[in-house]
Amino acid sequence: MRKAIQLCFVTLILLFPQSTLHAQGRNIHFFGSYDRSFGNIIASVSSSLGDIQHDEISKLKNGSVNQFELGAFINSFGVGIIHNSYAADATTTYQNYDMNGDGRLDNGMLGDKLRLKFTGLEVLYKKAILGSRFDVLGRMALGIQSYSIDKTTEISDNNPSDNSQTLTGSIFTGLIGVGFDYRINKIVSVGIETSALPGKYKKLKDKTSDYYTYEDNVSRISTGLKLTLTL
Repeated sequence: MRKAIQLCFVTLILLFPQSTLHAQGRNIHFFGSYDRSFGNIIASVSSSLGDIQHDEISKLKNGSVNQFELGAFINSFGVGIIHNSYAADATTTYQNYDMNGDGRLDNGMLGDKLRLKFTGLEVLYKKAILGSRFDVLGRMALGIQSYSIDKTTEISDNNPSDNSQTLTGSIFTGLIGVGFDYRINKIVSVGIETSALPGKYKKLKDKTSDYYTYEDNVSRISTGLKLTLTL
């Protein structure tokens, strides 16, 4: 992954000066795209969690992905800005379970709302295959991904209580993707794309306390459909 990030950074540096010097002699097209995907967090859930907590966190492994891009191609090479977001919600009800470790069996519910947002610069390469209407497309991007999760625990028996916690953080990471596009006409293309985005956080902070930090691994892959407009 480190080599891919270094290659992406070097390509960005080299491509911008070349595009400035030779823009008049090249074929430049501006594009915008929207990708709607199914996302999956590939990191395993910790085996140290209790059964109820394990089931709750497992539900966050599958979520929806929305991706937006704006950029330009110079012949087969492109540069752009990419925004990729992942969202997953989960709720788990429990009965006769010692949720807070006080030795009493409680009834209640767990709730989690996970949001991941990646924004970065990307370099792209496309090549026509199977005639002029099909393109294979590859991308590498570097940027910042933010992390936010809202956690709630409701206990309805014995000592009723509602507890909430919000963890946040951000890391510098990269995105790698590959896909296929079919050009319906000169402006509209449709396609399918798969991407991978590492996301290992070591210093997530609780909004209500600066004394503790948390860790989480939300490395993910996604596959979905894409619509592209080219001018």
